[in-house]
Amino acid sequence: MKIWIDITNTPHVNVLMPIIKHLQKNGHDLIFTARDFSETLPLLRQNGIEPLVYGDHKGKSRLKKAIGLFSRMWSLLFKLPKFDVAFSLGGNYTSMIAALRGKKSIVFSDNDISFKFFSFAFGDYFIFPYYFKYQQIQKKYHIKDSQIKTFNGFKEDIYIADYVPDKNFLKQLPFERFITIRPENLKASYVPKDSKTIVPQLFEELKDYNILFLPRYEEEKQMAKGYDNVWYPDGPLRGLDVCYFTSAMLTGAGTFAREAALLGRPAVSFFPSEVFLSVDEEMQRMGIEFKSRNPKEIAQYVREKNTYRASVSQERSKKVLDEVLQIFDNILKEIE
Repeated sequence: MKIWIDITNTPHVNVLMPIIKHLQKNGHDLIFTARDFSETLPLLRQNGIEPLVYGDHKGKSRLKKAIGLFSRMWSLLFKLPKFDVAFSLGGNYTSMIAALRGKKSIVFSDNDISFKFFSFAFGDYFIFPYYFKYQQIQKKYHIKDSQIKTFNGFKEDIYIADYVPDKNFLKQLPFERFITIRPENLKASYVPKDSKTIVPQLFEELKDYNILFLPRYEEEKQMAKGYDNVWYPDGPLRGLDVCYFTSAMLTGAGTFAREAALLGRPAVSFFPSEVFLSVDEEMQRMGIEFKSRNPKEIAQYVREKNTYRASVSQERSKKVLDEVLQIFDNILKEIE
């Protein structure tokens, strides 16, 4: 079967690679497309994938985003090679293009905040974490029970399952003990319009720690100027290694926080909104992810938890991966 896989954001690479390897092992013919955004293309190439590149990031402007969305869809519709099934994390592009071409699409999502109209309106099969609150979406878009498949875990479990720490990772850094800070994605459409970063205040509150800073955009590097304890890399680092070796993970989004939490590391999300993904709310309920926008409160939490490193078994994550791959195989058999 010829399967089109679209990758539009950096975290998608890690999630999709175990699924991609499984599909390749089972003899499927894969077509890869990607958007030129953040570290998406370098990470794909590190994994031996050279995708067809369509589109890039259009910044914060909703008008530019809308233009970029339809421009990319137009390019995909007329330039993309033939395929049998479309699949992506999110699904806005794959669901719409598949529907226009008369093909089936599979949507994998744990995001109930960002714009997903095309995904839910035109998708055929949906794979959600059990904690994802999909009932309202199901009712709104008239999605049948048979179209929805759930698994008992988080999407981060999929690639944590086979994770092996790189024993040489720390050689890339100027220090051995550190905390990590990743800024908010203020250009994302799902972030409230007038949000401001709290990273400069965090730098001030945490001057007594070595800080691995992971900026999203070139201009964010300016925030590190004047701090001898803050260092950022020239290129992308392997995310799970960062989470494994860090003493605490502080991020303005959710992916790094969930990864660190599942690896037993203190995890803080300072996402600039009162509304969190349902999967983050579940982790906060479980007590493995801390949320706050108060720099002093975050610094206090880091000081209290800085020496905490839980011993975490990957057996649970392996079961989650097996469950997801089985769901995927069953959907493909049904489509065939």
